[in-house]
Amino acid sequence: MRHFKYRHPFAAGLAVLTLSACAATTTVHTRRPAPVTHFRAEAGFTPQQTEFIEDNCGPFGIPELDSEWPHGPTAFVIREGYVLQHSSEDKIARWVCEHVTKEEVTQAPGVTRKDPFAPDPQLAGKPRAELADYKRSGFDRGHAAPAGNENSSQRLKDETFFLSNMSPQTPQHNQQIWAELEHLVRSWVENNVVDSEFVLTGGFFYDPKEEDSATADGLIDYETVGTGAVAVPTHYFKIVLAKNHAGAWQAVAFVEENRAYKKPFDFTKDIMPIAWIEERTGIDFFPELDPNEKHRLEDQAGTLFH
Repeated sequence: MRHFKYRHPFAAGLAVLTLSACAATTTVHTRRPAPVTHFRAEAGFTPQQTEFIEDNCGPFGIPELDSEWPHGPTAFVIREGYVLQHSSEDKIARWVCEHVTKEEVTQAPGVTRKDPFAPDPQLAGKPRAELADYKRSGFDRGHAAPAGNENSSQRLKDETFFLSNMSPQTPQHNQQIWAELEHLVRSWVENNVVDSEFVLTGGFFYDPKEEDSATADGLIDYETVGTGAVAVPTHYFKIVLAKNHAGAWQAVAFVEENRAYKKPFDFTKDIMPIAWIEERTGIDFFPELDPNEKHRLEDQAGTLFH
């Protein structure tokens, strides 16, 4: 396989390419993008798609990608159980929205996990991940919208296994701390801590060295897997928005590296302000949120629901 060093369109100067025969996967260097600005999402959704978007993304609008960032071509995948915006370049979702309700997390008779992993039919004819991309890659096909959040319908559970809802996760991350975080977030609905919740999940590319001018070089290393070059995120975010018992909106966001963590897991150490994530992903997660509420919910680190 090849080792690539790629300079993103935001980088100055010429791209540099180096080759090596020793790598098992492709390593790509990409420039960390610029701060967020807003733009309107694509129009033209059908009435049913609009219904699914409003149900899964919540009252503050579908997330919007910053048009000044090099997000590249994307495609919306819109389903009853989740909505996402898929990157044609990275072959993973920029974000995935889901509305987690008591009905959905409650186990219905006959609904079981069957693991029907498959390429997404909504992306047929477009760049997408294929099953072969993950084969012998050493990475799990990690869910964004978890199968465990869809227990009311076999169809909805099965649809969480489309690869558009997946990204490459190290097994030590996906099967341990990430699974526990999914369980924690789901438990807030299961245990009536909140009536329902809007959950936004995605992978992104981040290097703390880029925060310091003394160590920053404008490049972030990450891997890709398979002939389709499915990008392996360096980090993941999960944002939860719900009304507390007082009827006020509350939000908490988690950021984790795509690696193993030591037990016992302390999720309070993973909490970050939503604004911090927006600045490093080029995504406005709640574009229709009132500016005062945006400051209250996004500029400060949240707390666990209880």
